[in-house]
Amino acid sequence: MLIDPLKTSLAFLPVQFSRNKIEYVIDPADTSLADRSGLRYYLELLVPEFAGSSQFERLVKMPGAEKPPTSGGGSVVYEGAFFLLDELLDGFLEHQKPDAGAAGMCIVSTLTMPYMVRETVENNGQVLAGSAREQASKWLLKAGLQERDFVAWGGAFFTDYMRANRPFLTWQPDNKLVSAGQEEYLFFLLNCQPTPATLIRRVRITYQDGTMETKDAGQLSGGQAYQVVCVPVGPKALGLASNVASYEVWLADTNYYRISQVRTYQIDPQFRSQERWLLFSNSLGGWDTLRLLGEGSETLTTQRTVAELERPVGAPADYNELRVIYVQGSRTLQVNTGYFEQHQAAQLAYLDELLLTKDLYLVDARGHQALELLTTSLVDSEDDSDLVSRSFSFRIVTPQVNFSTMPAAPATPARPTGWRGVGVVQVLDGNGKRTGKGRPLKLQKYYLDDASVYKPITEKPNQPGDPDFVESLPLPGTVAGSTPYPNQALTRPTTFTRSTCPNGQLGEAALVVVPAGTYGSEMSQADADSKAEAAYRALNTQAYADEFGSCTVAPELYQVAVPAGQWHYRVNNPQLVEVEWLQLDSQELKIGNTWDLQGQNRPFVYPRFSSGLNFPVRASDWRFFTYGPYSSQVNVKIYQNGVLRFDRTLTMNRDNYEYLSLSQELITGGRALTYGDKLYFKATPL
Repeated sequence: MLIDPLKTSLAFLPVQFSRNKIEYVIDPADTSLADRSGLRYYLELLVPEFAGSSQFERLVKMPGAEKPPTSGGGSVVYEGAFFLLDELLDGFLEHQKPDAGAAGMCIVSTLTMPYMVRETVENNGQVLAGSAREQASKWLLKAGLQERDFVAWGGAFFTDYMRANRPFLTWQPDNKLVSAGQEEYLFFLLNCQPTPATLIRRVRITYQDGTMETKDAGQLSGGQAYQVVCVPVGPKALGLASNVASYEVWLADTNYYRISQVRTYQIDPQFRSQERWLLFSNSLGGWDTLRLLGEGSETLTTQRTVAELERPVGAPADYNELRVIYVQGSRTLQVNTGYFEQHQAAQLAYLDELLLTKDLYLVDARGHQALELLTTSLVDSEDDSDLVSRSFSFRIVTPQVNFSTMPAAPATPARPTGWRGVGVVQVLDGNGKRTGKGRPLKLQKYYLDDASVYKPITEKPNQPGDPDFVESLPLPGTVAGSTPYPNQALTRPTTFTRSTCPNGQLGEAALVVVPAGTYGSEMSQADADSKAEAAYRALNTQAYADEFGSCTVAPELYQVAVPAGQWHYRVNNPQLVEVEWLQLDSQELKIGNTWDLQGQNRPFVYPRFSSGLNFPVRASDWRFFTYGPYSSQVNVKIYQNGVLRFDRTLTMNRDNYEYLSLSQELITGGRALTYGDKLYFKATPL
């Protein structure tokens, strides 16, 4: 029984971490202004009116000032005005704990949210022309990364990392050992495009006799882009029998293509004399279950308020001169994890999640009981450790003032209530275009007997998986496939070139075409166009270039439209050659595709080992680098508009490269570099 094949055609849209630093920069005003003391920068922050709404309202308008310009190395740096948004925005998001014993999948709408910004710049109270701009909406997830990981992955986690790994929102080690009655949950962010119309919870079961079975374990329809789906995956929630040894869980679409990673669970067959479970929110916005198998103890500590009474004359011998006015108990729980039986190092490091959580519950037969973690330090790494366990202390949040031993209470009759829809929201297809249907934006609680509004007024998002969810219905006047903001057409070559051409031929880039109107948005044109950009990024791969790129027989004679004032660069083997321009006494910044330029987002700075690049024509100081092992030789030929201008065999230095002046070599060979030139580098290791 095979795992469903991975759906590789998905594009993953960018999302920001609300629990990491979100720094917005307004670019500096005209740098030619001699007096900058009167400049004031304003950032207006807009958020949705309600979870799931495409209508925005202003939250705050923040004033700011630019950082003073700094000088160094003959340059003047203007950094602009900086605004921190993470603390403001994170407060609008909240974790939503799964219901005790939940078995069906549901949408969590409180973990993600879009926001927009408007910026203006004033000089001495007057708005500068062209400074008023409204930026495209961005999406947030109530999550965060460790700072060192955020620096490296903050901008690529939800695009590159998710495209490669399809992770659920958890850091707990895989191949987890669980008990038959354990609650277990996974969460998945739907920032994929196109968004699956229906999600199927798939399970591959391995029975104790070694046989296997793959089956559906429920499905969820109606999820929209950027929402989070909660997936119960405990044995009981999946309806697994007692003869199951292990199982694997993933999410698939209706064509049974897998969209998520596969998580594996082993069912513990051993009898455990003591067993407890903790349910807590993790750093990625999901909820994890920690199974505690070690010994534990509960302690009740009380505080009393006592008053002393005056003893009346003639009072009997049993008269109590002290009166207890108030008693309150606080119950603490001391428990050990038990020895970790597998993945000890990973399990020990993972306990940091528990120490950093803000939401913590004890799972028992009556449901979920709120806890406060009293432990404040943890040894999370040990050299040469054998058996590993850790102890934690908790306080049950609810104070105790009385004692009883009642069983779990049955449901008590109350004035009957229901939920009715309020507002209308368009239901969108996987590409963000309207389906012709709509559903209530939110649900409002009311009394069934007289249809009056429940007091206090209580509302919640109308999301799939909620037991009160109101299904969508056709909206009169709404045309399926329409959208207020269709994407503009995008036609762009890949940054990869075909690598499967016969010897002596040059692989060309493949053309990616995203027709206009393929994607849509309810919020802005920029949001629709960003979806087309995401589709391009998903297709901009070596595999796509190998399939659709062409081969050029005489690569030095290639033809390409070169932008005005620029020249074009190509190379037969991008791994061997890099190009740069640098002039120390110039105000212009260095450009090219060399290693030291990586990570700089500005014009004419390209990734390493890239080809098919355009550069401005600049006098002198163009250099090319050829790479190879020390003392090895590489023959380099440079063609200018198809004419051979340079042919030399270079010997690599001790730093495994050699470089030459590009402009000088071309002048020596016949003609200086100028507008419209098409250069072709051919590097051949000898």
